[in-house]
Amino acid sequence: MSAAPVVLTYEHIQLTQGGVPLIAGTTMKVVELVMAQMAYGWSPEELHFQHPYLSLGQIHAALAYYWD
Repeated sequence: MSAAPVVLTYEHIQLTQGGVPLIAGTTMKVVELVMAQMAYGWSPEELHFQHPYLSLGQIHAALAYYWD
């Protein structure tokens, strides 16, 4: 017996036609936010401070999308 595939959706993430994940309503790629977190060790709250145009929901969705 095989398990049915699981489809995950993220409210704040959209894919470009080329399949690149962006934070919905912005031009910021998910990987850009993740790389900032990795490079500087920033928490989601610090990412929000550095990028005030993003909501904490958008930030958490981007991080969850990346790590999933």
